[in-house]
Amino acid sequence: MLSDLTDVPQFSERSYEELSVGDRWGPFVESLDRATSDELRGAIGTIAPGADAPLGVLPLLTLRVLRRALRGIIAGGVLARQTFSVVQPIPAAADVEVAVAVTGQQQRSSGFYTTFAFTLSCEGAVHAIVEWMIIAPPSTDAR
Repeated sequence: MLSDLTDVPQFSERSYEELSVGDRWGPFVESLDRATSDELRGAIGTIAPGADAPLGVLPLLTLRVLRRALRGIIAGGVLARQTFSVVQPIPAAADVEVAVAVTGQQQRSSGFYTTFAFTLSCEGAVHAIVEWMIIAPPSTDAR
């Protein structure tokens, strides 16, 4: 069962500009269950059993952790790029530790971009998966 987010606001009162490179949060533990993994594997609307968690769990886990870390999701940002490296698969059912850090910020003509790095591990693994997200700035309408 995934962690309960009822005590975490949906949206954060923070802005990306308030964050600093080197800010870190976690690790947070998300309990991934086999049913969730099986529903995120294969075609939409199908259940496909498997021993390892599919890559579809990454957005689920990392967005939940980002919401917990920032006390809500910062409104208006858009995922500009997402990359990941799988060192070893994580099991379909496992307690997954997820840590997040701000690893980059860049002012561009189109706005202020923030890069988050997530490390996911379980069952004693140092890092099973490392994921990076670059968030494009909110439009001026969202601020």
